Amino acid sequence: MSGLDESGRRIEKIVDSIALVAVQTNMLAVSGSIEAARTGEAGRGFAIVSGDIRNLARDASENADRIKDVVREIRDQITIVRRDLEQSAAIAQAEVAKNTLTVERLGAVESDMKAIRQGSTSILSASETILTAVREVRLGTQQVAVVAEQASSAAAQAATAARQQARGAEDLAAAIEEIASLADELQMAES
Repeated sequence: MSGLDESGRRIEKIVDSIALVAVQTNMLAVSGSIEAARTGEAGRGFAIVSGDIRNLARDASENADRIKDVVREIRDQITIVRRDLEQSAAIAQAEVAKNTLTVERLGAVESDMKAIRQGSTSILSASETILTAVREVRLGTQQVAVVAEQASSAAAQAATAARQQARGAEDLAAAIEEIASLADELQMAES
């Protein structure tokens, strides 16, 4: 934009030079007309040429003025465009600042989500370990129950002891199930 403005100034200077040449040409034509008038009939042809030169000088001067007007209009438009561009640049910079802040906030959210995911993974791993232990206890309890039933026909006393042991294991399994359920709820709460 500055280059266009500078070009406009240079054009104005050139047009001023052309207008000056037109004024000087007009003055020479007037001088030629005066000299032609002094010489009388012999200078008549030169008087006609001087008149034509004066008309051309006047046209050149008028055209120079029109060019100046156009150059001024162009410079005014350049000023308007420059102002609009500066406003657009300011708006763009504000948007860039907003977007940068949004990116920073999203980065913080991403970090928080990673931390929550790691915590959830740890809880899930611990819950799976507890669930595996519960299954093993349940399997062991079932095996004990089977053996206890087979042994019940052999010894009533052994059957009674086996039933008590099975109840204790079931209580333990229920307690472990409750722990696993609490772990699941804790994991869901953190998610």
